[in-house]
Amino acid sequence: MTKNTTLSEETKNSLRVVVLCPDKGWLASREESCPLDYNGVACVSKHIDLKKKTLVYISGYLDASFSPIVRALTIPYLERGRNVIIMEIYPILHRSYPIAARLTKPLGYLLGDFLSHLTHKGLSHSKLELLGGSLGAHIAYYAATRYYELTHFKPNRLTGLDPAGPCFRSLPPRDRFHSAGALKVDAIHTNIDGFGIPDAIGHVDFYVNGGEFQPSMVSDYLLPCFQLCSHVRSAIYWLIASYERHQFVGVKCNSVAEARHGKCYYRDVDTNVLGPKTNFNRPGIYYLPTTENKPFYMGKEGLKKRKYDVNHYLLQVSPEKDMII
Repeated sequence: MTKNTTLSEETKNSLRVVVLCPDKGWLASREESCPLDYNGVACVSKHIDLKKKTLVYISGYLDASFSPIVRALTIPYLERGRNVIIMEIYPILHRSYPIAARLTKPLGYLLGDFLSHLTHKGLSHSKLELLGGSLGAHIAYYAATRYYELTHFKPNRLTGLDPAGPCFRSLPPRDRFHSAGALKVDAIHTNIDGFGIPDAIGHVDFYVNGGEFQPSMVSDYLLPCFQLCSHVRSAIYWLIASYERHQFVGVKCNSVAEARHGKCYYRDVDTNVLGPKTNFNRPGIYYLPTTENKPFYMGKEGLKKRKYDVNHYLLQVSPEKDMII
């Protein structure tokens, strides 16, 4: 990750974005594929209203613009009359994970170049939001930093859905997803010691159920949702929070260690909500409890400390005297 990585001209010319814009009718939208280069700027400008708020979404490893979860994440934005631009990364990031991780920075810089050209065409930084999942969170951050270099403006908001940890944890803070990327930066942590990253990296960081394992209910059995399941759950929480804007309530913590164990229920509880209504005037680390089943949110019930949940059980360390090696 510390070595410079470049893309061939052939690869650069193959990169594309999918443009979605609101249209008349129930959940209707127009769709267009445009190249991720200067010629693509004219293509995008032709198909969206640059005066409207615009979401740029970058998915994670082995994900594609046509996947169900990616398309589901765009619907709330289209319903609110916003433009959506999806960066198509699957043809590039289908390689082994370490190689894909090294490609995030050059991909992000190309996206930043592209967005700066759109700004010269009329897209306001104050109406620009970047949303990235896993590896896509780092691409979004690199795009935001490149955008700032070229325009001297920061995007309005940058959100990371469990930003990827492998290959990124040991990097200097500003060489990966970081709060410096936008005016408002938030991160959702759902698998911090697996596919995610444990550090507080935004202005607001939500550690859902402690940030490591997400609970799930199968029939009458309470089961842990292990690494990949927990990692992907961040996108599901964000999708539901896009509709239920005040229901995913987090309580403020003094440290990541407290958030991990849910030890944040002080006498005076400070709160924030996950989703479009996050209050960035209340920065910090938040423990966000959920239920085991959809729709997951707890609302005001999340302000009450629970006696027991599956995460507390999973985080208990078995004493060494129980093992003979």
